Amino acid sequence: MELRLLRYFLAVARELHFGRAAKTLNISQPPLSQQIIKLEQELGVPLFIRNKRMVKLTEPGKALVRHAEKILGMVENARTDISRISAGDRGTISIGYVGPAMDSFLPDIIRGFKQEYPEVELRLAQMNTCDQLSAILNGSVQAGIVRLFGQDTSGCHTRVIHREAYMLAVPSHHPLAGKAQVPLGSLRGEQIIFFSRKIQPALFNEWLRIFSLAGFTPDIVQQTSSYHSAIPLVAAGLGLAIVPRSSTLSRRKGVVFKPINGETPRLSLHLCHLKGTAHPVLANFKQYIRKTLPDVSAAGPF
Repeated sequence: MELRLLRYFLAVARELHFGRAAKTLNISQPPLSQQIIKLEQELGVPLFIRNKRMVKLTEPGKALVRHAEKILGMVENARTDISRISAGDRGTISIGYVGPAMDSFLPDIIRGFKQEYPEVELRLAQMNTCDQLSAILNGSVQAGIVRLFGQDTSGCHTRVIHREAYMLAVPSHHPLAGKAQVPLGSLRGEQIIFFSRKIQPALFNEWLRIFSLAGFTPDIVQQTSSYHSAIPLVAAGLGLAIVPRSSTLSRRKGVVFKPINGETPRLSLHLCHLKGTAHPVLANFKQYIRKTLPDVSAAGPF
């Protein structure tokens, strides 16, 4: 059964007049009558009682009105849904992120994006960078906000979207807590709470190189899976921790944060996805980031 025949049928059923129905359909009356006859023959039942004085629906015709309206309504809904999904106004996207992103710019990005695209479902998962890169490659997430430092990103498109410095988390009773800033060499002999090497091997090695240049090997007494888990250990007096500046927003009781005076890596977060990805929601998400974050906007489209 052709959808066109159902549209013709509904036009006649609503007007109960072939001439007026033909006018609303912008066709002539004889072809319309022929199409209704074709539909009746296909269904094997009369849909209208018609003579020179009137056109009236039969009982099967009344039933078909209900079905035709439902069918054509579903088709129109499907057309609208597909159009909105194609435009990225509706749909689902899975995005991974590292902890510093949620401590800094990401909550505002999510809030604003959801206001602009309320019918988009964002599925967010906190994951370390290596796990995100694997998830992007296997398709379980469409994009990730990662911290890149020596990882293989061949096959992926990456763009820096956020930068920040490191701070030193110090117990409030510690002698260094009174310093305006802490020289890196002051960490010689201090107990250090540090991230696990398996999370970011290249970055871990870079920090060891920097410590060596400052003239010491760090006394790492605790290794953690995230910066969030390091700060409570500082509050407990187990050592000092080097954390992103955004972590200072936690304002943990018993912990103060001090700028580090000396060479340190910069914390750069990248938006990462497979090259050639044609995901409408991702395109809109990237566009929203570009217009919202000044440094990204200044660097042009991505």
